[in-house]
Amino acid sequence: MAVRFFKWLVEIILLLTAGWLLLNTSFIQSASQTAISFWQQATPTATSRKRTSSHSSSALSLKIPLKSSVVSQQETTTSTPTESNVAGKQLAATYYYHFAADVPTSVKSVFTAAVAVYNQTGIVHLTPGEGTAKQNQITFYVYQKKMPENQQQQQLIELGAGGPEIIQRVGWNAFTVNHARAGLNVTYHQAIQRSVAIHELGHALGLDHSSRLDSVMYPVDQGKTVLTPADRKGLREIYP
Repeated sequence: MAVRFFKWLVEIILLLTAGWLLLNTSFIQSASQTAISFWQQATPTATSRKRTSSHSSSALSLKIPLKSSVVSQQETTTSTPTESNVAGKQLAATYYYHFAADVPTSVKSVFTAAVAVYNQTGIVHLTPGEGTAKQNQITFYVYQKKMPENQQQQQLIELGAGGPEIIQRVGWNAFTVNHARAGLNVTYHQAIQRSVAIHELGHALGLDHSSRLDSVMYPVDQGKTVLTPADRKGLREIYP
């Protein structure tokens, strides 16, 4: 009698449990959906992002290829980079500049305007003249270089070239000077403009390329003719 009663009790418990589970299936499903929804909201979705170029420039302002990079917010407070052979050198802020014999008037005009831009900073002082072997000098020149057809089709042409040439003597009568050059590629009429002259003169003074679109030292011509605070800061690091 006791065994029958125990079996009967177990059957009753099983039936009650099955009924409770059946009645609460909707509750379990709802709880599951809530948990899944919470997980989806709490887990970030991976997004593929590409940085595209929106500039319409048709020219490169230096020989080296453009490097793609993302400009961070911190970069707005940094200075325009310095050419490697100028970094750490003690250079006087005064330069003497002259034009090569074959430089046309149109090129002289844009380089003279570029000189005025840098003189207005008060950081450097560029004055006409040859200078001596122990003084900073800049030679403005022109050259002709036709780009390959495939690069012209991609609208990538070289507009100019420029850079510092550091001459350093140690020991007695030691000195460090920069005999720099800045030139325009007159094969292309786009080269004869102030923005290109300012860019190449910047190289001659020791500024390297910047990844900022608003900088005159951005490697692709953007038509910029005003030095940014970062450009000025870069100059001050060379000519404190």
